[in-house]
Amino acid sequence: MQHPEMKKERKPLSRKGLILLLVILAALLAVLALLLPKLLPKQTGKLYSDPVAVLPYETLQENPPEELETITVNHLSGESYTLHYKDGALLLMLDGELTDINDSLSATMLEAATTIVVENVVTKDGSEVAEHLADMGLEPPQAEVTVRYTDGRTQTLQIGTGVPHTTYSYFRWSEDPGIYMCNEGIADIFSYTARRLLPIDQPKLTAFLTDSLTIRNASGTLKISLHRDDGDNSSGQLLEPFVYPMDTAAAAAMYTSLENFRLGTPLGDATEQAATLGFDAPLCTLDIHQSEGLYTRINDEGELVVENAEAQQLRFVFGREEGSYFYTCAYEGQAYLVSRFLVENLISATADGLLTTRPADLGVFPAKIAAETETGSVLVTLRQELRLLENGEPELNEDEEWIYDTYATLNGSDLPAAQAEALVQRLCALSFAGSVPEGWLPESAAPRWKLTLTKPDGTERTLTAYRLDAFSDAIAVDGVIRHYCYVEALATALGEVMPK
Repeated sequence: MQHPEMKKERKPLSRKGLILLLVILAALLAVLALLLPKLLPKQTGKLYSDPVAVLPYETLQENPPEELETITVNHLSGESYTLHYKDGALLLMLDGELTDINDSLSATMLEAATTIVVENVVTKDGSEVAEHLADMGLEPPQAEVTVRYTDGRTQTLQIGTGVPHTTYSYFRWSEDPGIYMCNEGIADIFSYTARRLLPIDQPKLTAFLTDSLTIRNASGTLKISLHRDDGDNSSGQLLEPFVYPMDTAAAAAMYTSLENFRLGTPLGDATEQAATLGFDAPLCTLDIHQSEGLYTRINDEGELVVENAEAQQLRFVFGREEGSYFYTCAYEGQAYLVSRFLVENLISATADGLLTTRPADLGVFPAKIAAETETGSVLVTLRQELRLLENGEPELNEDEEWIYDTYATLNGSDLPAAQAEALVQRLCALSFAGSVPEGWLPESAAPRWKLTLTKPDGTERTLTAYRLDAFSDAIAVDGVIRHYCYVEALATALGEVMPK
């Protein structure tokens, strides 16, 4: 029987051996300390250098625009057009005549054609990837651009498809054997059709002079009154299908849409394309009324000028969705694309979606608050004055906002400003808790309370509460009942001025 090998017992180091070992280790550490600076690369500030990304961006050639004669663009779809260089801009040959194009598009296309810039390199020798050119959209190209110069030279740019997972497109140039990647902006500008290059005569729409809208969409017909005061406060009133104050944020959003509205790519005659562009059964028809008034603009010399806008009526017909980002739009007989982000809130507007949920918020500081309850009545008058400095300029707070001084009375006696301002804030916060059942009416029931709010211009809003159940009151806003609030809502809002 084989037995396992017995381990030999190790003898501990003697004191003399231990001292010798420590001396050797100390010597080695001293040598390493002397050699370390020579072993490490010389650094300034940091032991390790920061990584530096080397971008392959490259300008292959720059040609003076003044030497340009024409740019001819051929699309894979078969469309072709030629642009002529004249007096620093490109003109489109259309129906035998040279026609102006959009200024910014002209500048962008001019630079892209004369300054050959690439973002990355696929290969310096195109023959290495000859069998993959079709996969890159270069055989045939998506767009081929022929650039002709006054000295007779011609150069060709070819745009391929997008490079996966990047913002680049495949690209090649007749003066170089390589295959490159170009910025998406270059691919985009040469994808424009001739019609998209034409300048667009934008409607003369002055948003803050707009006082009414009529929207006809899938929800029905909405008639809206809009107002924006000198303090840039927006308010609105739904007039049809029923009269009701609008949410101030919804009114402000409509003004924002009107301020930013722009017609996009022209699509041609709207009547001839009514069926294909959706105008025979549109998603929405928008009628805008703009009142007469003064407005400011920057003229061609860069000066701020004041001009008078005449009253006018504008109509826009939105036909159908065009991809994920656009709607087709008809205006004065012509069809265009418009951004969905600019007009979505108008096209999808519904009556219930526009209504205020804070009925005591007038959008401005009220001039009068009158409350009648089962226990009594109360009348608060309010006035705000702009605080001025000695030089006549408005005084500003730390947020660069004008400072107003508040003066108020409660049933004829002075009311402290802080108390009056807190009262207005509480009223603005009074909100509905939900919608009343469809068709609910108070019948002959007497109101539990009535609150009348008056704007500085004299416009009034009246809230009348009727018992809905033990926990809530139905609220009629100027006689129309759509929502309810909890029974303690008025007492919470009026606070210490609530009639006892």
